[in-house]
Amino acid sequence: MSKIKDLVSKGVRLIVSEDETANVSPPAPPKEREIPAEDLAVEPPKPLERSEIQADVEDFAAVYEEAGVELPAHGYGIDKVSDMLENKRLATLAREVKASAVLAALEAASVPIRDVIQDAVRRDRALDAFEAAKEHELKELRAKSDSRVQAIREEIDAFLKEKNAEIESLKQATEAASLAFAKLQEKKRREEERLHAVVSHFIEGQENPITTKAAAPTAPAPTKSS
Repeated sequence: MSKIKDLVSKGVRLIVSEDETANVSPPAPPKEREIPAEDLAVEPPKPLERSEIQADVEDFAAVYEEAGVELPAHGYGIDKVSDMLENKRLATLAREVKASAVLAALEAASVPIRDVIQDAVRRDRALDAFEAAKEHELKELRAKSDSRVQAIREEIDAFLKEKNAEIESLKQATEAASLAFAKLQEKKRREEERLHAVVSHFIEGQENPITTKAAAPTAPAPTKSS
C-alpha cells in the first residue's frame, strides 16, 4: 500500500504549532488537528482501459490531465505546496517547522490543508489508473507478440520441412539418374564390344572404326551473358 493510500484508509494527523495559536488577540479558532479518512475520499479518476500517453512519459502532467485531475479553485495543490516546502528560506529548518510555516501560509490564503491532501490523493489514483492501463496494454502486447512469434515459428518449421523434402527429392533424383547413367555406360560398353567383334571379321590391316572406349565428357554449353 502506498503512503497516500495509507493516509486515505486511516486519515491523517496534522502538525500544528501551539505557538501559532497562542498570544493572539482575539484568540484564533482552534486549528484542524486531524482529517478523518472519509474526508479524504475523492472521486475516482476517469475510467481508463487504454491510455494515449506513452509509458516512458517524462512529465506526469499529461497523465493528470488525461485523468481529469484539476487544481482546486484557489490554485493551491500538492505541487504548489511542494514548492513552498522546498523554498530556500525553509531549507535549513526542521521538518515540523517547515510544516508549520506552510500551514500558516495556507491559513493566510484561506486554503484548507485537506484540499491539498485531496489533490495529492487524486493524483495518486490517476497514477495508479495509468499504471494499470499500461500493465493491461503490456499484457495485450505480450500475448499478441507471443502468438505472432509462435505463428512465425510454425511457418519456419513448415518452410524447412517443405524445403528439406525438396532437397531429399532432388538428391534421390540425382542418385537415380547417376545409377541409370552407370548402367547405360555398362550396357553401351558391351554393345560396342559386340559391334567391334563383328566388324573385326571383315577388316584387316587397318584400325577398327568401332570404338570401345568411353566417350570424353561433353563440356557444358556456355551460358549467355545478359
